[in-house]
Amino acid sequence: MKEIYQLAADYHTAGNNCVESVVKACNEGLQLHLPDQAIRMISGMGGGIGRSGCVCGALSGSTMVISSIVGRLDPSEKHQTEVYKFTHEFYERFVAHFGSPCCAQLNKLSFGTPEYRTKCIKITAEAADMVSDYLVENGLVNKA
Repeated sequence: MKEIYQLAADYHTAGNNCVESVVKACNEGLQLHLPDQAIRMISGMGGGIGRSGCVCGALSGSTMVISSIVGRLDPSEKHQTEVYKFTHEFYERFVAHFGSPCCAQLNKLSFGTPEYRTKCIKITAEAADMVSDYLVENGLVNKA
């Protein structure tokens, strides 16, 4: 959904990291009603978890959005494979599209430069768009 693409780009441009941008864009665009505390919990995930360059924050944020819908509060609620089905499918889609799940592989430019930021914003916005489309395609949310 292109409006979520733009929301994610706008959030990132305003100073949010990649994870925050994906989650905030989907929260707003898909009307997920995530509490503020959920947003606060993700702040350290950017840059591949605290800028370590590991799992891309846009992928982490997308996974968190999916889990907010299909996740569980207690193991008795559903088996974890019911959750993993969706998160793994999206992981595979992300890797097929971008070529890697790793922040350091996706953006090899110098951190903090305008070029780095521009590339990160594009990845983040595309991931937010992809996850929102994925959720609609799988009947997990209605088109906003």
